[in-house]
Amino acid sequence: MIRGKVMILYIRALGFTQFDSKDKAEDLVASIIKDPAAKYVWEGTDGRIYVEFFKEFGKGFGLVVRGTIAENEEINVHSLVPSTRSNFLIDTHEVDVVQLEDKDIYQGFCEEIASGTPISFYLQNLKEYNEIEDNEDIYIEGVRLSAYCVDGTIILPIDKDNTDVLLEEEEEKIRKELLEQARKGDEDAMNTLDEEADEASRMLQERLKSEDILSVLEGFFVPVGDQDDVYSVLGNITRVELLTNRKTNEEIFHIELLCMTVPLEVYVNKKDLVGVPTPGMRFKGTCWLHGEIDFHYEDISK
Repeated sequence: MIRGKVMILYIRALGFTQFDSKDKAEDLVASIIKDPAAKYVWEGTDGRIYVEFFKEFGKGFGLVVRGTIAENEEINVHSLVPSTRSNFLIDTHEVDVVQLEDKDIYQGFCEEIASGTPISFYLQNLKEYNEIEDNEDIYIEGVRLSAYCVDGTIILPIDKDNTDVLLEEEEEKIRKELLEQARKGDEDAMNTLDEEADEASRMLQERLKSEDILSVLEGFFVPVGDQDDVYSVLGNITRVELLTNRKTNEEIFHIELLCMTVPLEVYVNKKDLVGVPTPGMRFKGTCWLHGEIDFHYEDISK
């Protein structure tokens, strides 16, 4: 029996469409707890004993059951969520992590260095974070982002020639330099970035009067709704892999995207994707964003 208010979130993205309710997921949760590939137990800052059970169901993907252990050793399950590990490491200066009020959910907040894009994500490696919190001998290498989508569409790319590509590369190089100067407190750089943002917004509004947004914007990465870690995503496809869920035999697309300048790995059920994903095309969808913080452990014995 699953006890407590259980969140069953976005697991259909990994091929679990038949387990989309608490009742249907009970057997799935029980099987993961009974025979996990990995189990983690730790004491939280609130004094409670937390537990995670992980089981793999296909190449590079699986599910995590999270909960707490009561004094009578009964497991109170809180969530059943997808789990993967991205190959891409996002550079960031720092990551802030907060626990949502009245919820056993931790959210991370960071800024991608190259573009200055603010990112909010559901913290995936919670156990590791709790173990190293406030340890001055450990620093953050970056963040690995995975996105789970339940409604995706494949879209044609924007037609660009070599001159367009070269101009974009030069503009991106200048923007990176301005962002770095702004982070160091250069007011001129800050003002230039603000002016560029205002001008870009004005031009966008003007073009949208006569053009479709998908023909104007090559990509976007925008939070939607009340949840900070759910994004509307549009990006260029760089790699595609078709995976199979060993338990359900459902097929899943693992799609690598370049979303503006942010590399992102998206998982979407083949049933929930309109079109055939191909490198060079674009992907559009609403995604739940997970982040795994990469920690570097200093050798203090040296």
